[in-house]
Amino acid sequence: MSLVLNKSIKWRIFLQTDLLLINVPRISLVYPPAGTSLLKGVVEQQGFTCNVKDANFELLDSIKDPDDFETITNYFTIPNAEMTTHCQNIIDDWYVNLVNYILQVNPKHVGISVFTFECQVATRELCKLLRKVYNGKIIIGGAGLSTTGIATQINDFGNNLLESKQVDYYVRGEGEHALIDILKESTGDGINNDNYVQITDLDSLAYPNYDDVIKYKYHYTIDNIQLPITTSRGCVRRCSFCDIHAFWKKYTFRSGENVAKEMISHYEKYKVRDFFFTDSLINGNLKSFRQLTECLISYYQENNLPNKFFSWGGQWIVRTEKQLSPADYINAAKSGMNGLAMGVESLSEQIRIDMKKGFTNQDLDYTLEQFRLHGINCYFLMIVGYPTEQEEHHLETMQMFTKYQGYAIDGTIFGVNLGGTLSIDEGSPLHKDSIHFGLEPTSENEELFGLDWTSKENPKLTLLQRINRRLDLQELLMDLGYRVYNGDHQLKRLKASYERIKQNTYHFKDILHS
Repeated sequence: MSLVLNKSIKWRIFLQTDLLLINVPRISLVYPPAGTSLLKGVVEQQGFTCNVKDANFELLDSIKDPDDFETITNYFTIPNAEMTTHCQNIIDDWYVNLVNYILQVNPKHVGISVFTFECQVATRELCKLLRKVYNGKIIIGGAGLSTTGIATQINDFGNNLLESKQVDYYVRGEGEHALIDILKESTGDGINNDNYVQITDLDSLAYPNYDDVIKYKYHYTIDNIQLPITTSRGCVRRCSFCDIHAFWKKYTFRSGENVAKEMISHYEKYKVRDFFFTDSLINGNLKSFRQLTECLISYYQENNLPNKFFSWGGQWIVRTEKQLSPADYINAAKSGMNGLAMGVESLSEQIRIDMKKGFTNQDLDYTLEQFRLHGINCYFLMIVGYPTEQEEHHLETMQMFTKYQGYAIDGTIFGVNLGGTLSIDEGSPLHKDSIHFGLEPTSENEELFGLDWTSKENPKLTLLQRINRRLDLQELLMDLGYRVYNGDHQLKRLKASYERIKQNTYHFKDILHS
């Protein structure tokens, strides 16, 4: 790649910003970036200047052909994916233009948000180019570096960039305190956040500042502008397949009053009335949850606004009737809660017991009926192929979906997200105690353990069998009239992974370090 620099705006050095935060592909254009916008608010609260650039849009604007979009998206997911010369030229031009933009802004620090594992490809190339021409400090951080995910190589990615001097700072975990110390130059180069404790007073953090990204035309799930809000970190439950506790040691949460004030602030500033909560769960702390709904209702009454003036939702955990009464659901509906994602995972009660999900079929029935009565809709998040899942459990799930068909018809359940099949993440109880669960890799390639595994207690549950069950469930849901998310496309990718495993051509190292 030939880097042609634009040096026409040298005077910008006198207006040098302290920090430029960049969101890089894989292309995700649904919501404004919550993480970098929060960091902008925190940084500015401490007296520093900060800009946020969502570099996905410049790339999107260069893509005219839908086929090119798929090709380029695959490139950022798997770097050795097949590329056309045309698409490679689009990507190269994007890199060059982004580097030129950074040089024109001339920030003291550039922070790159590695939001997911799939942001690593763009991060690696951008750091390589920046290091050649940029004299400021380069910082990387984000969930794609800091969570456990596919394999330990994810953390190796950050270490490799640091050790090769492609970056100056690698921030693990929560970035707020570490980033401020970097800007204050009170910390040396290297890995930051190892010595920081988890933030417990989330109310003390500034609200996210969306000034730099509100202008972008995000592909919202609704017609109006929708902003993300984070109200908690971690989870109150310990599902056996989830690695969240390897990252968030404690469940921390904001007060409902503080969250309501943020929503009101964004409405008054941006005229936004629709919000998506990014939390692992929005009803983790019931006191805070009730306070949020009550504060919103009070705001509507005090300002002569109708109920449901705001629309908001996120991930929801099923609660018992003793925990959430019908009155709680009435207030939640009045406050505008809707569009909830529920980690149901399986409709076999025994499998959910094995998963440690913490709710019964009776609890789920109660929740769905309250949703129906008060006009709250939801979609299910499912996991196919848990290690203890026998054919009878799979059939039970299918039978329960038949029982719930009425909720799909009336819109209470507006969709089902099937995803792929169960992948065993490092840091999850399933991975850490794999011997106890009787799990073993099918392949001698240890990198494949997360995807290609079997169980001593359930040896027939191979990857192919899990794929077939995933297909059976998808076909049933579509026949019953459910809307299926991550349907054919996800199934196609899953089958492709299976074929690559059979041919011994599936290697995570190729993805991470090519």
